[in-house]
Amino acid sequence: MSALWFSWDDLRRITGGDWLAPGPRPQSAAGVSAVCDDSRAIRPGALFMAIRGETADGHRFVAAAAAAGAGAVCVCQDPDAETLAALRSHGCPVLRVADTLAAFQRLAREHRRAMRQVVVVGITGSCGKTSTKEMLAAVLARRYPGAVLKTEGNTNNHFGVPRNLLRLEAGHRAAVIEMGTNHPGEIAALARLAEPDLGVVSNIGAAHLEYFGDLAGVAREKGDLLALTAGTGIAVLPCEAAHADILRAKAGSRRVVTFGTTPDADVVVAYEGLCGAGAAFTLSWPREGRRVRVEWPLVGAHQALNAGAAAALPAMRLERRTVAGVNWVNDAYNANPDSMRAGIESFLELAAAATPGDRVMVLGDMLEQGPLGQAAHRELLRWVAARADGATVVPIGALMAAAAAEIGLDAYPDAAAAAAVVRGNARPGRWIFVKGSRGLHLEALLPPREEATR
Repeated sequence: MSALWFSWDDLRRITGGDWLAPGPRPQSAAGVSAVCDDSRAIRPGALFMAIRGETADGHRFVAAAAAAGAGAVCVCQDPDAETLAALRSHGCPVLRVADTLAAFQRLAREHRRAMRQVVVVGITGSCGKTSTKEMLAAVLARRYPGAVLKTEGNTNNHFGVPRNLLRLEAGHRAAVIEMGTNHPGEIAALARLAEPDLGVVSNIGAAHLEYFGDLAGVAREKGDLLALTAGTGIAVLPCEAAHADILRAKAGSRRVVTFGTTPDADVVVAYEGLCGAGAAFTLSWPREGRRVRVEWPLVGAHQALNAGAAAALPAMRLERRTVAGVNWVNDAYNANPDSMRAGIESFLELAAAATPGDRVMVLGDMLEQGPLGQAAHRELLRWVAARADGATVVPIGALMAAAAAEIGLDAYPDAAAAAAVVRGNARPGRWIFVKGSRGLHLEALLPPREEATR
């Protein structure tokens, strides 16, 4: 079910435009339920954006959009008399803005921000973006069946990225948004729209050098995706790429996960060559002591490396570290009722050999759940009590605290207030699970990464 809805006031505020007289009628719908820049794809109640594209000017199709049932149209030039008459005959309001493409992008960014339950993965690279996008989406689909959105086709530019963001719906839990560039500054502009939680650079190659100058220029442009990934997010990059140091610098303080063919990579890819009707390769996680051999129909070492980029993705969930004998399981990345239960089930599986008293669950607020949020927290804590009887539960945040009070659990207003309790529970042999929405910054409760051994 779609969650997109912009009221008439929202449209004016977000785009900076004005309604042309007579404006939206009081008896009409209170806003629009879709935003579209293709008059052929208009559905009733949608806002048609008349954008001047590379091959056509959307202003030529304003009347056709109104006839197709558009709830409103957005233009950056006054309609001629004939078009205005057609709009009025269909009762279609007109929003006048300075730049329809910019308005389209602002609406897409606003909608993406409203879909905070969605983990957005941004991907760029000089080649292989689409293949890697498909692999990333397949990995995410195993965790969120039927709830993953991915870039359609090659719609990875300043028109396509907003189109894909506007496809996000309430049922989505993850999205893989591909971003392309051929001029400096384009990746940064697209990343500001998508506001990715994870940034993936598949490779650095000699593409569009007439604009980027050299490979260092390409790395700087691609690296802008990592620089604009959420501060608490993850930057995935090829450790052997030309100017990988630029990519690392762009990633700043974000967690970096690398892939490549050398033992220094977090995910090591060893291509074995042809095998049957396709090829084979191995993926290794040296720090975790894991190794997987893969046979698939795709041929080429470059495709195996693309798989390495996708294989780095699961590190964003259930990151396990052992510090001074304490097993920490970090899922403090985001939270909603479904992901919280899934994370807890995975934690209980990991800690199956531990006694109930050696399991500790640090559970933070699940933000942006709307009017049903309090009930969701209450139901979760009751479920935890039944599912993990004997485990220590440490609720954190205002919503968790209110729910905990109803069932007689101690709770804490924020991570700082809970720090002493969490440290007190960090004893050798124990397992500690940490999960909550990013706004609670529960990662502050984890031991420093440099102290960890795996």
